[in-house]
Amino acid sequence: MATISIHELGKGTLADLDGNFTFKNLRPGSYHLHITHVGYKSENKNIFIQEGDSEVKITLKESAIQLESLTIEANPFKNGPLEQSQTILVLDRDYLERNNGGTFANALEKLPGISTINTGVGIAKPVIRGMSFNRIMINDRGIKQEGQQWGADHGLEIDPFDVDRVEVVKGPSSLLYGSDGMAGVINISPPAFKQNDEIEASFTSMYRSNNDMFSNSIAIEGNEGDIIFGGRFTMQDFADYRVPANQFNYAGFILPINNNRLKNTAGRERHFSTMAGVKKDWGYSTLTVSKFDQEAGIFAGAVGVPNSYNLRHDGDFRNIDIPKQSNQHLKVLWNNSILINGNWVELDFGYQKNERREFSRPHTQEVGPDNPFGNLALALTLDVFTANARINKTHGQKGQSIIGFNSQFSSNEQSGFEFLLPNFQSFQGGLFYFREYKFSPNLILNGGLRLDGAYHDIQEHLQPIFERLRPTGETDQRNPDIQKEFFNGSASTGLSWVFSDNFNLKFNLGSAYRIPTPIELSSNGVHHGNFRHEVGNANLERERSYQSDINLAYSSKRFLISLSPFFGYYDGYIYLSPAARFSPLPGSSIIWEYRQNNAIFTGGELMSTFSPFKGFSINFGAEYVYNKNLDTGLPLPLTPPFSALTGIEYKLPEVARLLDNLYFFAEVRHAEDQNRVDRNERSTPGYTLLEAGLGGDIKIAKQEVKFQLSGQNLTNEVYFNHLSRYRLLNLPEQGRNISFSLKVPIAVRNKN
Repeated sequence: MATISIHELGKGTLADLDGNFTFKNLRPGSYHLHITHVGYKSENKNIFIQEGDSEVKITLKESAIQLESLTIEANPFKNGPLEQSQTILVLDRDYLERNNGGTFANALEKLPGISTINTGVGIAKPVIRGMSFNRIMINDRGIKQEGQQWGADHGLEIDPFDVDRVEVVKGPSSLLYGSDGMAGVINISPPAFKQNDEIEASFTSMYRSNNDMFSNSIAIEGNEGDIIFGGRFTMQDFADYRVPANQFNYAGFILPINNNRLKNTAGRERHFSTMAGVKKDWGYSTLTVSKFDQEAGIFAGAVGVPNSYNLRHDGDFRNIDIPKQSNQHLKVLWNNSILINGNWVELDFGYQKNERREFSRPHTQEVGPDNPFGNLALALTLDVFTANARINKTHGQKGQSIIGFNSQFSSNEQSGFEFLLPNFQSFQGGLFYFREYKFSPNLILNGGLRLDGAYHDIQEHLQPIFERLRPTGETDQRNPDIQKEFFNGSASTGLSWVFSDNFNLKFNLGSAYRIPTPIELSSNGVHHGNFRHEVGNANLERERSYQSDINLAYSSKRFLISLSPFFGYYDGYIYLSPAARFSPLPGSSIIWEYRQNNAIFTGGELMSTFSPFKGFSINFGAEYVYNKNLDTGLPLPLTPPFSALTGIEYKLPEVARLLDNLYFFAEVRHAEDQNRVDRNERSTPGYTLLEAGLGGDIKIAKQEVKFQLSGQNLTNEVYFNHLSRYRLLNLPEQGRNISFSLKVPIAVRNKN
């Protein structure tokens, strides 16, 4: 039977055997229906309810390929993929659980066009089409995630178990979300509300052999008389991770890797979240509070020059010694969706407090032990207040429009015996208008305008000077007072044309801008997590882009293929690049400077699925990014190489009385050599990795238990990730890993 749900209200029902369904007591207004049925393409439909009874007719098409065609949250009109002009990938909880690599970012890297910048195993952040940091926006429940995302060694402060649904928007998204959406947006959506009188719980446990990671997460969610609630608590503990090598070469020195483990890469995490709210026929209002808490060691060779002495085994692979980092991220989110005069008004408010602490021995930085900070090398405390509003209006059968604003105030305070980023305050705000026009059900145009303003107030920093571990009483000005104002506009237009039952063409064209961040304007210090001295540039101006992308997709009952080329010209592209000189600061190597040049980015992604018979599928995905600094003629640094992922999967819905939904899969990831590198950047050889696994549902009495057993890098390949921060130290990536996970869903109370 088909399942039908109303997006705005979280209500759902089942159709009868004749396909009929009913919703009662709906207020007049616009709504979005989601329809799913096993063996058919999912469908969505926009409807407008008037006083009295209304009737809608929906036809589903057969498909042997599981296609995600639910409403797209990342689009303001909450349409389905066929109605979007941008390339949007939708990931549900099943996909995220199957690909949980210990971090949220690692769950995304199998998608074409998505890669990760990682520091070891426990810290990673996403890259879209060769761009990351402040060019990708992470939205959690409608609020932009702010957590010092400029650092390559700063992971996302998001519990990987507390993500129900993700939408990845590839391409320019600045118009709807602000300047940080230049490369794309990753939109994290909360789980659908439970129906009235439903309460469900779950327990998930996972083990990863490479770093002996144990993960446990327990959750509960329910609806009691239209009072909705939920909560989750997660624990993760991991040891030093293994690499398929017993030594590495750094600056001409051969250094040991004892027991094939990188010393002091262990860590522990504790996360919790809780949500409560109300769901009525006028909409919903929810309050979510979450806390992310992580402590992780920094590889012992990352601070100062690596030597054999500080790489010796300390007797405990789970010990977290100095140098280390501690990250805490508090979020308070208030989300509202209200039906007013037939139109939906969305109001989102957020407060975030990010506390980052880095610890190291003072003497490694030629600082005395009697300094007032002890072993606290760097402390950054970021407070962020956010307010967003949108008004969605339906224009009959001819489309929709939206008007809205985004605003954000940030305040950063620093301390510690080292310096990297000064104290600052920043305000950003923007107004936008976006319009969708339907020429026909198969041809949809959209376009919009946005105006943004921003102001940075960055304080001067005077760093104390030490000589022979004692303060001299003198100071060194690391950065001056900086006040910067920015004002600019963005525009975009696009179309989606379904020119036959099987073909869909999307085209998107836009101009956007990005303001330089405080770290790009004013940094001047050793960033140990990145193994370099980073220097900002107070003269940086705004970055302007002109981007276009095309998506051509063909889908039939057993075959799907999608091709997505893109091109972008950047006027004043801001990037961090290695300079040809060494840092004068202790514990560092060469200087990396923020620079600004004109550049181009181009490339594309290919994705295909073929299902020759029921339950069996062959999948292929490939990606390529080409960029060029137009002023130097060289590639830009940290560009991912060409890579391809080929996989097969076989599903058996019914195996035995005690075993259901059994599946097997195998995948091969191949990456080419990356020889297109910037000056003073190291090239990286290619590699091939093998992964395989199986999973399914076990029935024990009346209880269902989901399991998965999988292996990564099964051949124990010695390889380097061009985007890894440990690539600068010539360290290989993790070796063979075996993962095992169990999930026990518990129906505390079923719907009456």
